[in-house]
Amino acid sequence: MGVLQDFEKRLEGAVEGFFARAFRSGLQPVELAKAVQRYAEDHQHVTAEGVVVPNVYRVQVSAKDHDRLSTFGASLPRELGEVVVSTAADRGWTLRGPVKIRVEASEEVRVGRYRLAGRVEAVGDGQAPSRAPATSGPPASDDRAAAPADDRAAIDRTMVVGAVPRTSLEVRVVDGGDTSLRAPLTGSRFVIGRLPSCGLTLPDTTVSREHAALVRRGDAWWVVDLGSTNGTKVNGRRAAEHQVATGDRIELGDVVLELVGG
Repeated sequence: MGVLQDFEKRLEGAVEGFFARAFRSGLQPVELAKAVQRYAEDHQHVTAEGVVVPNVYRVQVSAKDHDRLSTFGASLPRELGEVVVSTAADRGWTLRGPVKIRVEASEEVRVGRYRLAGRVEAVGDGQAPSRAPATSGPPASDDRAAAPADDRAAIDRTMVVGAVPRTSLEVRVVDGGDTSLRAPLTGSRFVIGRLPSCGLTLPDTTVSREHAALVRRGDAWWVVDLGSTNGTKVNGRRAAEHQVATGDRIELGDVVLELVGG
């Protein structure tokens, strides 16, 4: 599954039915996801570390769009951050620090449009680097007080998403299928199932179309069952979600996978 499709699916799950009710018109969340992805690509620069892209973003939208988007709470800026992290991992870009994203209302932005600015902020920088030019949305404040504990009301909170470290881990089939099948773990969410769009496609009828995902949480990987028909097991024990490490065996239907690498 692509980064943007993954974004939409996770965000849609954050507020059940919300897309159908409130997002038939106006500014779409995926427009913002495409915008931060495009901004990173347009503002990359080559250094001794590799291709560095901005890791701090400020997204401004109209008050009306902000009210609509606020239904997602902190899920929206957090998932936008995941888009940057996953895209950077997939394309080999370097993030010099954790991704930080804030979504704000601005009287200067018209309904259906956005304004986006970003910068590179390295961990340990004494001063924030200069801000890159702002990007306006299609034909287009002051910081707010700290958000309350309710995640649904926290859209204005600056969300921090850790950069995904490069990994040499891969998942391979060891039993119940073609043992030549293997794939390196990339991004922060790696889906396994029968669909050709999955990171690892398993052509087995006991495996669901999107059976499970390997999800990075901090420095660890977790396997998360995606509502499969036959369930997911880790080292022989059924699990809806479970932290996994090198050497662990993951059963999806009749197919047994192993996490290998360092």
